[in-house]
Amino acid sequence: PRSRKLKGKKKTPDEKRPRTAFTADQLARLKQEFQENRYLTEKRRQDLALDLQLNESQIKIWFQNKRAKIKKASGQKNPLALKLMAQGLYNHTTIPVRDEEDENSNFPA
Repeated sequence: PRSRKLKGKKKTPDEKRPRTAFTADQLARLKQEFQENRYLTEKRRQDLALDLQLNESQIKIWFQNKRAKIKKASGQKNPLALKLMAQGLYNHTTIPVRDEEDENSNFPA
């Protein structure tokens, strides 16, 4: 399975950035843009950010979330992921990555 480093410290609710509350106009525009193209160029994202008075990252994340929601709702699995799961090579569990010192300590000197 793939492994990735776990983030050290979780943020408390006080430290988290508040959820973005998009206005009806912003949502309508984002949905319109999404219907035209599911992926934005950097230039298009910058223009949208200026027009909607949002950060580029807010727009980027909205598009990512929208694509993920559609993918999840469709229930279709990626053919490569299915093949790897059948071989036992793919799962979504996260395991911590050990430091080199820990890995080297398992081997005799």
